[in-house]
Amino acid sequence: MTFKRIFLAGTIQGSNQGLNIEDQSYRTALASILENHLPGVECFDPSGPVLELLGTAETLDAVQQMLGSIGRATRVDSAPVRVQELRGTFRSMTSEATKCDLLIAYLPNSMPSMGTAMEMYAAHLSGVPVVTITDMVQNLSIISISDWIFSDVQAFESWVAELASVEEHTAV
Repeated sequence: MTFKRIFLAGTIQGSNQGLNIEDQSYRTALASILENHLPGVECFDPSGPVLELLGTAETLDAVQQMLGSIGRATRVDSAPVRVQELRGTFRSMTSEATKCDLLIAYLPNSMPSMGTAMEMYAAHLSGVPVVTITDMVQNLSIISISDWIFSDVQAFESWVAELASVEEHTAV
């Protein structure tokens, strides 16, 4: 198996209330593992554009404005422009999962992530293999969509090292 472009999926907001963001350092750690063992691999990180928008006062104000006007039913396509921009960016980044050779989903501490689930499903529907690093092995979505499930980052790194070793021996 040769992977040229790998999608790094994982929790941004998770089940947090409001726009609170989870620690994103796992993205750098996973990219480092992949780049160390698979030289030349491209790690696609969809979080950059999303976090950039979530980090602006304009977006926060637009989300607050939308939340303040939600009634029993809200037509989301009439949300403020910045919310529309955030929606478009999220959809665009999610569609990138279909253009990769592998998707790595990082879901630690039993925290669900709807965005990650969407990315995993998009990849799955496109025939892109899905690797999930999680302790949520009882979750139906995870066991239905994942091709490999690893209990932690160390187990994942061992697998990547083994893949690299097999690739190295096959190339000889």
